[in-house]
Amino acid sequence: MTAVTFRFSDAERDIFRKRERLPVSVWAARNIIVQDGPYAGSRLRLDATPYLPGIMDTLFQPGVEEVDVCASPQIGKTELMMACLFYSMEHHPGPKMMVMPDEDTLARAVQKKLLPRMRGSASLRRLLHRDTRNGVELSDGSTLFLASAQSPSQRASVSIMHMFMDEVDLYRQIAGQGAPVYELRERTISYSHKRKLLLISKPMGDESSSIWTLVTRECDELRRFHVACPACGSYQEMSLDRVVVLEGCADPREVKRRKLGRYQCEHCKYQWSDHARDVAVSRGEWRADEPVPQPRSVGFHLPSLVSRFVSLSDIAADRLAAEASGDQRAMKDYHNGRGALPYSQKELETDARKILALRCDLPPRTVPRGAVALTCGVDVQKRGFWFTVWAWAENLESWLVDYGYIAGDWDDVEVLHDARYPVEGGGEMGLWRLAYDSGGGETDSGQWSRTEEVYLHVRKHARTRKVFAVKGASREQLAPVRWSTIDKLPRSGRQLPGGLQLGTIDTAFFKGLIHGRMDPDSRQPMHLHSGTEEDFTAQIAAERLVRTKSGELLWERIRRDNHYLDCTVIASACVDSSWVPSLQMLARAQRKNRAEGENQAVENRNQAVAGRQMAAGDAKSRILGRRGV
Repeated sequence: MTAVTFRFSDAERDIFRKRERLPVSVWAARNIIVQDGPYAGSRLRLDATPYLPGIMDTLFQPGVEEVDVCASPQIGKTELMMACLFYSMEHHPGPKMMVMPDEDTLARAVQKKLLPRMRGSASLRRLLHRDTRNGVELSDGSTLFLASAQSPSQRASVSIMHMFMDEVDLYRQIAGQGAPVYELRERTISYSHKRKLLLISKPMGDESSSIWTLVTRECDELRRFHVACPACGSYQEMSLDRVVVLEGCADPREVKRRKLGRYQCEHCKYQWSDHARDVAVSRGEWRADEPVPQPRSVGFHLPSLVSRFVSLSDIAADRLAAEASGDQRAMKDYHNGRGALPYSQKELETDARKILALRCDLPPRTVPRGAVALTCGVDVQKRGFWFTVWAWAENLESWLVDYGYIAGDWDDVEVLHDARYPVEGGGEMGLWRLAYDSGGGETDSGQWSRTEEVYLHVRKHARTRKVFAVKGASREQLAPVRWSTIDKLPRSGRQLPGGLQLGTIDTAFFKGLIHGRMDPDSRQPMHLHSGTEEDFTAQIAAERLVRTKSGELLWERIRRDNHYLDCTVIASACVDSSWVPSLQMLARAQRKNRAEGENQAVENRNQAVAGRQMAAGDAKSRILGRRGV
């Protein structure tokens, strides 16, 4: 019998060789080179993120088809997704897809994260054949498809074995089309026994958040990371409620600067520093709320509290700033970002009689002690002007100083520009900023629109640098006040020499802020002068924040007249930090001027005393001279 000898090529031997099936975390630590951040250039260090191995390894356990991660920013989400994606490329040949919220995010992820990591590691570099516009071709013949959640065509007509979706809460459903997450899931149906899905996102908004719904309602198990207290050894889930501040400090800047944030153990009450927190996290472990045998889908909740890249002092400072702002959206951002938790904004409604309880002993048309500046908001109507004047302290505590209606034209309203109000204890104060609503409307003459008249009036007083034009935003915007340049009138097209700055105000933001400040426990309380009547408070209470059937919160007008509310929104916007100089800068300048004035007064007194002493000495010399001494 003749022996037959086979000679295999290097490529064939590579295919036939038995691969060592390491856990994802072990394989990733050996093969992935970090390309950015504090550990750039080193191998992936999972000791810095001890909570990630449990998530990585769970995805590729037998029987697990889907892993959903509800996580805060700056916690290692990118490394988690890339590690699982590269492990899939190495050990599971077949079609894969990486999905991002939009085209721009997808392009950045590919060019700044995916390809640099593959090219920066020898073991990953051999997997890369070439990258194309819509995907990455691998050396084993597989393809990594690249898709934007906004493009139905990119996720259609293709079967996917392993799916990786990032920031799913930012996926927007286009009218007339299906929800992107569920359409993407359908792409994996053909691989029912091999499919793996990894969905990662920060929660956005309330309990209707896509990722929060997935991890709490649709997954078989929800796992939370429990850490061991360095003092007593007790295991516990970290909670935002247990973050404390030393010395009772309420200044967010000082909390950050002096590192005053601590985490208090729920068992022994020991207060952990950042280092102690890192030690506690290094001993942590994942535990399911309600364990089930052989789960098909597993959810993970991952707040920034466990991340060594986020200081406890930063978390505490963010909470103090959000609470002090009185803004529900700031609280939402705090819970969504720091706690990876949903936050339900409250419906807001009040009545005129409750607002009247905000009256204090301040006389009408009087500025209280401690006020830094006065701002005025003017609601421009067809035949007149509604206005409110508010006094502001440096901490944004406010007092109603004046309000009313001016019937007439632009010459009549100029009385506000030069108005001076007496200050308690002596002196007087004029307006720091005055802003007109340029929302529009026709005039009696029809020559100009009200918008054009506002622009012309503001341009006329541009040199004073205290008169501005503003308008309400049609939708929520990232900044409470956004600035743009107007260089011509909207209807006539007439040029405005030098142009003017137009402030677009997020009215919903400021209405919520005003309602929050009317709470007796607010850190930025509002006060009404002693002569405030119910006609004012009725207009302040003319709108309420209600939840629609779709769950969206909208401001609803319940009374026809809301002019004083609009004026107060404008006056409040005038002290927003987007204006330069800010109220805080003005307060610092006033303190500096007072200190310089006091120093000058002391110097003047010293000079006067020295002058008197010198004069007395000269007189004595003259007397002694006459006596022949």
